[in-house]
This record gives sequence, structure tokens and C-alpha cells, in this order.
Amino acid sequence: MNNVIYNQIRIFQSIAHEGSISAAARKLEITPPSVSKALKLLEQHIGYPLFVRTTRRIELTDAGQQLLQQTSDAVNSLEKALENIKEQNQKPSGLIRITLSRFAYLLILKPAMAAFCQQYPGIQLEIFVYDGTLNIIDERFDLGIRFGDILEGGVVARQLMKPFREGLYASTEYLKAFGTPVSPVDLQQHRLIGLLQIIASFH
Repeated sequence: MNNVIYNQIRIFQSIAHEGSISAAARKLEITPPSVSKALKLLEQHIGYPLFVRTTRRIELTDAGQQLLQQTSDAVNSLEKALENIKEQNQKPSGLIRITLSRFAYLLILKPAMAAFCQQYPGIQLEIFVYDGTLNIIDERFDLGIRFGDILEGGVVARQLMKPFREGLYASTEYLKAFGTPVSPVDLQQHRLIGLLQIIASFH
């Protein structure tokens, strides 16, 4: 069935449901002459009149009644399928794989995760926290967050934050107890706080 016939059947069904050509035109938001022309072309295509018209009312013929019964379910099913697909495309869903450093996870992603999951319940986040370097394309990640400006080939970068300096920090009590390091070598004798690699999946 081509698009023209399908459109004519929809107009025919609207006339049958609304009870008149003018009411169907208002429902479909087209002009009454366009509705009349579509109905005439459909009747010519079928070879039978579909309505009995009087000055006051319009009624289905036997052929019209049969056509309405046999096409209503099919058209309704098709329109429902189109609406379902449209709604699915309007609501983001699916799996997104993200890799990022542990610092980026704590600073950027973790504070926003609760609000993101609430706003987009159909999206499943698979998060790989890793401080090393990897190729997000080879590892099949959708998004990678790293510090710096070194990029693999074939990826596009967007700056998320303004540049800032990294540093090592210690409390006053710690420095009083263990001393203040004066060179990077001195750090080997101090206690550093680190994080283990984390792999997590969130809905």
C-alpha cells in the first residue's frame, strides 16, 4: 500500500468517526475540499461508494462499513507503533560506558551522578575508574575523562573545567608528627592516601 492510499484511508476513517466531511477536516486540520477529494479518489480506487450522502447526514454503505472494520485495527496498530518509537527516541536510554581517573570521578562525576540517574532513569552507566592511559576506542568506551591535553587519534575533546594546579597536602598535625618533606625523594618516607581501582555499574 502506498502513502497516498494510506492517507486516503485515514481520511475515510476520520469521516466515519466524526460523522461529516467538515468535522473530519477540522479533526485532521485540513480543508473540507481536500477531504472530499481524498474520499472521491479512494472510492474510485475501490470501485464502490463508501458513504451515502444527504443534505443532513452521511452514512456508511455496506462497502464502507466493511472497509472500516477491516482497516481500523491495522491503522491503529501502525500509529501506535510510530508513537511508541517516537516516545522511545524522546527519552534517552541505553548503556553508556565511561572511563575516568579516580580524581575526575570524585571531583566531576560522583557529585552529579544522583541527579543524572534521577533525570535519565533509562540510561545505564558503566563506570571504569582508572588512573592509567588507555585508548577509549579500542576499549569500546563512549566517553573518557582525563586531565591534560593528550588525545588518541579519532576522538573529540571538550574542556569540562578551567585549568588548575595539582598538589600534595598534609594537615598541621601530620607535619608536626612526621616532619615536612623538602624534596620528592622525601615522600617515600611519608604516608600517602590513595584509592584502589574501582569498576562500577549504575542504573
